[in-house]
Amino acid sequence: MKLPPIINSCLLALAIDCCSNLIAQRLKAYKLGIPFAFDGVLFTQFMIMGGIGGPINFHWQLWLERTFPGWKLSTRRGDVKTLDTVELGLVSGSDVKEPEPVRVRNWWNIFRKWFTDCITLGALLNTTLFLVVMGVLKGKTWSHIGTDLRTEMWPIIWDSYKVWPIANFFSTTYFPAERRIVFLSCCGLIWNIYLSLVAARL
Repeated sequence: MKLPPIINSCLLALAIDCCSNLIAQRLKAYKLGIPFAFDGVLFTQFMIMGGIGGPINFHWQLWLERTFPGWKLSTRRGDVKTLDTVELGLVSGSDVKEPEPVRVRNWWNIFRKWFTDCITLGALLNTTLFLVVMGVLKGKTWSHIGTDLRTEMWPIIWDSYKVWPIANFFSTTYFPAERRIVFLSCCGLIWNIYLSLVAARL
């Protein structure tokens, strides 16, 4: 049975997120020089985070595509025969082809979509979501979550600018909206390792 695009994409993204958490746990043990011990609580928290964030990001990408379509229709002549050649009597009017609509990339919309997702609202949305959800799962009070937002948000966003601008450019340019969270999760394997380490210290 074929799964709906949202379920298929979110499950694939969740699997990649879980793999990154396992890698992060192993790296942490290696860095500390201690035997690896699977942290089931942290793994479950990160899995829940991925389960919540996946559908939100799926619909976010669809909204971006509706708001800033990456393609537009343009016209071009299907033949070099023009009205000038008709007036000269070189060809008949029936041989002149009307301009044909073709799909071309809308680079201005692609830039606006990339900027909104990577530099402004997308970065704020995902970082806020991560800090709030992880705070709730760890049983923190709202005042503590507010402190995390003030102290952790901008360092995380700043670090994200070292990773996501290129990944987001390729995702918004070459991938359909319903497949973007899978591509971004693949690109974000290293990034999610970083987030797992952040989640472990929150």
